[in-house]
Amino acid sequence: MTNQRKRVSPGSDKVSAPSRAALSALLWEKLFRETSESLGLQGRIRQMLVAAITQGHLTPDAPVPSSRFLSDTLKVARNTVVFAYQELVSEGYLVTRNRSGHFVGQAAQQRNMLDIIASAGGDDETDFWHGRIHARPSQQRNIRKPANWQTQPYPFVYGQFDPALFPTSEWRECCMKALSIVDIRSWAQDLIMMDDPEIIAAIQNQVLPRRGFSATKDEIMVTVGAQHALYLLADLLVRPGNKVGMEEPGYPDARNIFSSRTRHVVPVPVNEEGVDVEGITVDMDMIFVTPSHQCPTGVTMSMARRRRCWKKPMPAIR
Repeated sequence: MTNQRKRVSPGSDKVSAPSRAALSALLWEKLFRETSESLGLQGRIRQMLVAAITQGHLTPDAPVPSSRFLSDTLKVARNTVVFAYQELVSEGYLVTRNRSGHFVGQAAQQRNMLDIIASAGGDDETDFWHGRIHARPSQQRNIRKPANWQTQPYPFVYGQFDPALFPTSEWRECCMKALSIVDIRSWAQDLIMMDDPEIIAAIQNQVLPRRGFSATKDEIMVTVGAQHALYLLADLLVRPGNKVGMEEPGYPDARNIFSSRTRHVVPVPVNEEGVDVEGITVDMDMIFVTPSHQCPTGVTMSMARRRRCWKKPMPAIR
């Protein structure tokens, strides 16, 4: 017998199966390196596959690599790939077919269609919406911090707590209690026009007295944060043309909220005793101050200055 070898001409565009596998492995290794390491292995594999779908490497109904191939290529446990696939199936990115493996699913098809629609809109549609948007929040001066601020040894970022000081045991105990059947029946219901009575009672009896305030239950409203409370106050109090005094330096979110309702936000300087009362003029309709812990300096306003500020003939948002 003679050993015959199949010859492939130099101009042939045919690639052997091992070569295709090598190219495929290089692609998946590249996509995997581009994922976020903070997600964990399963999360990174999911992010990698979604990127492959949205970038067009995997088209609708196309088969995805086997779990064995990906585990060998990425040097991870096969179960890690299997669990990532299962999660993508539940999200609609992948579908399973008996004895055939996993394929790109309907969610990816819908996303591709949305991309086509968006790209077909063109400049005319962009101009249409730009002409109807009356505010440009992205042009405001916002709080900015680097994406890796948590990795810094001393991240001087306003409003963040030290994870090492978090009351983990107490928080876990509260979570376990809140997730009991009895407590779920209490907090899961829609209270509509009411806030949680236990939270209101705690604010009324424990928080406010320490700060020298008193209020009835009907005078207390629970919001989802400081920005939400400021939005509500601005909607109630600030009108176009109003002049609002604002600490400088001050809380950027408050400045942006007031600026979206009036053009007249006036800076008032801050020194070692808090806001400079002399900078509060009679033509101001209201003043925003943070007396207990000034943002961002951390200064506490002196009692003498608080009294002088309190005597000003205008509302003060604190």
